[in-house]
Amino acid sequence: MMHINEYAKTSPIPKRILRYLHRVGEIHDPLSREDLIGLHFLEQIWGRKELLRAQLSRLSLKARLSFLRTADLPTKWERYAYSRFYNLAPGSKLPMPALIEEIQTTFCFQLGKQQISRLYTIRNRAQVAKHREKNRTGNS
Repeated sequence: MMHINEYAKTSPIPKRILRYLHRVGEIHDPLSREDLIGLHFLEQIWGRKELLRAQLSRLSLKARLSFLRTADLPTKWERYAYSRFYNLAPGSKLPMPALIEEIQTTFCFQLGKQQISRLYTIRNRAQVAKHREKNRTGNS
């Protein structure tokens, strides 16, 4: 019997996705024979552009753009922080201590030094994206 952590070491499917599939009840831990067959099939089609295109086409253009901007942010609190900064009204400010408290209250955990540092990176990234979007729509 193989466990999810062992399987993840040799699979192109990220461990967090395997844990997600377990959490929603699609696979078991340890993996059953049926789970392994299904995962083998999933590995063969994982990341194919045609499949991604078909899945993304079901979303509105606004939802697709939002999804693509935050696709590499692995946690909900990171995506939340990015959205808070990106959707700020022009001229308004969101103090970092207020956002830290908001995240800690909403997601029920204390942010460490590394996570707070990550927030500054996310804030910068959102500001740059917003600035580029402003320039793109202003120069069209």
